[in-house]
Amino acid sequence: MLTFSDNNRAVEIRPSKGDLVTIPYAQIDKCSYQYTTERKVTLTEAKVHWLEIDYHNQDKHKVFVLLMDKHDYLQILTAVKTHLGVDAEVLGNANKGH
Repeated sequence: MLTFSDNNRAVEIRPSKGDLVTIPYAQIDKCSYQYTTERKVTLTEAKVHWLEIDYHNQDKHKVFVLLMDKHDYLQILTAVKTHLGVDAEVLGNANKGH
């Protein structure tokens, strides 16, 4: 689960496995979006959407990569703009359109 917590001024990520990850807004350097294409057993292709959050913690550069659901990725990209005040940088295949 991904939450943009304006009260805590942080992005909060609750992975299905592992501990809560909290990234304060002030430590986020940039966000990037891209999708990859995955070939299914049925020989069809599906897009897999990724959000990369580059941030710093003290002097260390860190990256968190989030797999986004195909039904939610546009809402997440809008939330990045709304809560962080920046557009996610579009990388790779995503430059060719959604």
